[in-house]
Amino acid sequence: MIDAGGSSALGQQIPVPMVRTETLSWAQKSWASSSTIWPTIPPKVAPLTVATHVLFALFLVVALVGASTYFFEYLATSATELNRQLVVGVIAAQLVIAVAAVTMARFNLAVGAARLFFLFFVVSAVLAAITTVLAIVFDPELAFAFSTIPQLANLPSLVVAAVFVALSIVVWVKITDQVSSFTRWRSTVLTAMGAVFPHGQRERHFASAPVMVDANSGELERRLAVAERLTAPLLEQLIRMPAVTVVQGLEVPGSRTAHVGHAVVAGNQVAFIDSLLWAPGEYALDAWGRVVRDGKIDEHINVTTAIAEQRLAADRPQLVTKSWAVVHRLADAPLTIACEPNNAVRLVTPEELLREVGEWLAPVGEQLDVFALQFAVNSRLK
Repeated sequence: MIDAGGSSALGQQIPVPMVRTETLSWAQKSWASSSTIWPTIPPKVAPLTVATHVLFALFLVVALVGASTYFFEYLATSATELNRQLVVGVIAAQLVIAVAAVTMARFNLAVGAARLFFLFFVVSAVLAAITTVLAIVFDPELAFAFSTIPQLANLPSLVVAAVFVALSIVVWVKITDQVSSFTRWRSTVLTAMGAVFPHGQRERHFASAPVMVDANSGELERRLAVAERLTAPLLEQLIRMPAVTVVQGLEVPGSRTAHVGHAVVAGNQVAFIDSLLWAPGEYALDAWGRVVRDGKIDEHINVTTAIAEQRLAADRPQLVTKSWAVVHRLADAPLTIACEPNNAVRLVTPEELLREVGEWLAPVGEQLDVFALQFAVNSRLK
C-alpha cells in the first residue's frame, strides 16, 4: 500500500501493483551484457567515396609530376634568364599551394586557411591563363620568351595547365562537400553522445524537474503524482533489456501544463506512458478516445497520451512511437478496463503495461539509438 497523504477523496492507502516480469514471455530472452550503440563515435578523418579517392590520388600524382618538372626546369634555367626563373618558380609555388590547400581540406585542418590558399591558387591561375592567351594571340614572340618549358609548344602547355586547374577545382569541390557533410554529422553525433552519456557515463534513468504538488493542489494533480510514483518502479523492470532507458516527465509541445509521465526508449522506438489513478468500476476507452465509466461517458476524465505522442514525434519521422495509459486502483476493490483495438492509445493494467511494452521493445532491446534517446532526454520538463 502507498500513503496518499491528506484527507481528500484519495484516501490514505492505495494498492501498490505487484508484477513479476519473470512470468512474462519477453523476459525469458537471454540478453547481452551490454547494448549495441548506434552510431558509434565517428573517426576524426572523414571517409571519402571511391571516386573521390581516385580523383584525389590522380590530383596528387599530377601535381607531383608538374612540380617536379617545373622545379627541374628552374634548376636548368640559366641565371641570366631571370624572367624564365621567375615564371617557373611561380608556377611551381602555385602547384605546391594547390596541393597544400586540397590536402588541408581533405583532413579538415585549418579550413579557413585552406580556402584562402585555394582561392588564391584559382584566381592567380585564371589570371595567368588569360595573360598567356592574350600573349599568344597578340605577341607570340613574347609568349615564347616566357615559355616555361622550351621543349613544349605554348598551346599544349596551356592545355595541360588548364586541365590541372579544372582537375583541382573538381577535387576541391568533391572533397570539401564530403568533408563538410561528415563534419556536421560528427558534430551532431558528439552532441547527442554528450546528452545521453553525461560525463561519459551510461545512465539508465533520466529524471526531470518534479511536478510540484502541495496542500493547494487539486485532486487531479495529486492523483497524477501518486499514479506516476506507482508506475516508476514498474518501468524499472524493463531495464533488464540492456538498451532500455527510462526517461521521466516529457514536456508536450504547445502546452504549458501537459506532460507525458514517462518515456521508455530502446533502439529507435519510444514508448510514451501516462499514469492514471481511478476509483473502482468498469472503464472503457471508446473509438473516439472517450472514457466510459460504468456504461456512461465520464466527461471529467481525459486520456490525452496519443495527442501528446503526435506532438512530440511530429517532426521526427525516424522514430517509431506508441502510447499507453496505465490505470492504477484508487482503492482495493475491483477495477476493470477495456480498450478499442484501433484506439491510438492503449488503456492497460500494470501487468498488461509491462507485458505489452516489453514485447514491443524486445526486438530492439539490445540496440541503443543515440538520436532517439537524445530526443527523449532533451524533451524532459525543464
